[in-house]
Amino acid sequence: MTTEEIGPRTGADAAEDGAPRDGTVHDGTVHDGTAHGGGSEPPGGERNGPADGGGTGAGTGAVGRQDGGGDGGPGAGGTPGAGGGPPGDGRGPRRHSSWKHPSNRRRWFILFVVILLIGVPAGYIVISAGQSRDSGRDKQARASARGLTAEWPPRVTRRIYEVPITGYSDDVAFYESNSWNTSKLYVQFTTSENGLNLFLDRIGTGPGELDKGRVTISTEEAAEVGWHLGAGRPSASSRALSTVPTDKEDWSGLVKNLPGPRPRLEVTVDRSNPAHPMVYVVSTVKL
Repeated sequence: MTTEEIGPRTGADAAEDGAPRDGTVHDGTVHDGTAHGGGSEPPGGERNGPADGGGTGAGTGAVGRQDGGGDGGPGAGGTPGAGGGPPGDGRGPRRHSSWKHPSNRRRWFILFVVILLIGVPAGYIVISAGQSRDSGRDKQARASARGLTAEWPPRVTRRIYEVPITGYSDDVAFYESNSWNTSKLYVQFTTSENGLNLFLDRIGTGPGELDKGRVTISTEEAAEVGWHLGAGRPSASSRALSTVPTDKEDWSGLVKNLPGPRPRLEVTVDRSNPAHPMVYVVSTVKL
């Protein structure tokens, strides 16, 4: 059978036979997939070629666009398509906070511990150095001052010079002097009869060793701090019974040389008020 006997093939016949639509020659006309027959009508007035070819081509193009833009486009979550977007949900890769990452938290914790181990001891050293400097300045100021300081001597000073002032004492004042080989502490305080006995007991002596009428502190030492000791002057005690000059019998004293490198104590007592004697002490330490 010849071609002339069969007649022109329509687009539908080509589709049924599975013949290619693009670039295929049917009846001498090249079909490009848009309209079969090149726009010419086959015999009998049929327009199957353009209708079938156009519909099939348009459908294929639409499917291609949907596949590319819908399935592969950004936000579709499918395979890459004609849209060119990477797969995903459209929000991009999830980023974790640097602080929430375990390795970063561990680094910050180690840094914090190192700061504590270095900073805290350094702070204590600075504070201690400042306190030592201030203490040295205070001591130097007291030592360079002329006259008594109306307060209790520091506890460490009392220990060094071994002057155990009894509690509930009044009129407490002190002065410290230093030279290249000798240091002295001048102390005064008013106490009770029991307080005097306790003080004497702490330095290793007793009231029976006090010599009546004797002033054991020298005139030069008394002048160093402005003391006026001995008969002929009123008592300096705030508990004095009168303002008249004291008698020789109102005074008594002793000297205590403590063994070893310990200080030498000169003690003089004003007992013009027997219930509240006033005690004067000079403690000397040889360097």
